[in-house]
Amino acid sequence: MMNQVELKRTLSLLLWILVTTTTTMVASLNGVRPSLSSSTWAHRSAVKDGICIKVASKEKGLGAFATSNLKRGDYIGENTGEVLTRRQVQARYWGKRAKNGQDLSWQASRSKRGQGLTGNFVLEMKDGSFVDSEDAELSSWCRFMNHATEGTKPCNVKPFDRLAADDDLLTFPQYYAIRDIQAGEELLFDYGPHSDVAQSLKAAGAGRAGARP
Repeated sequence: MMNQVELKRTLSLLLWILVTTTTTMVASLNGVRPSLSSSTWAHRSAVKDGICIKVASKEKGLGAFATSNLKRGDYIGENTGEVLTRRQVQARYWGKRAKNGQDLSWQASRSKRGQGLTGNFVLEMKDGSFVDSEDAELSSWCRFMNHATEGTKPCNVKPFDRLAADDDLLTFPQYYAIRDIQAGEELLFDYGPHSDVAQSLKAAGAGRAGARP
């Protein structure tokens, strides 16, 4: 049997755990992005591909930077992540459907592993599927690229749904340089509608655009 002192200590500890857990979950659901460990695939894939992830600005947070000179049409990377249906996105992020058991388990897993639930990393594909790159254990470094309006000088990268007009749609969007990029430049793309044929970047006599080295 616990004495009153031990009981009060136990109740206080349980209350602290409850408040801390609730605060963490509410913060995630309200759009606060948790910090990511350097051991996540999102960070490790950047090292593998020779991309530097560092603070871009106070307003933008982290960004992705080229570490070598790139030419127009060069393959930059693939935006991997969870492939979701519209129903799943409506339930998990948009609040347009009630969450089922699978959705609740998914949410609990994200929270337990310290992954965000903001919905800010969801990209709709042309086939109606959605790529969710918020889980840093499943997504590549492409999740760190920030926005720049296409047609402006800062915008130097673009996502594509297929490599050529007669190709099938890709499962994950692939990014290509739309102009020459200098080492040290931040990689930026327009978060709005995107083209679906990377072959349009082909330079005269250069062969198929975006071919992987």
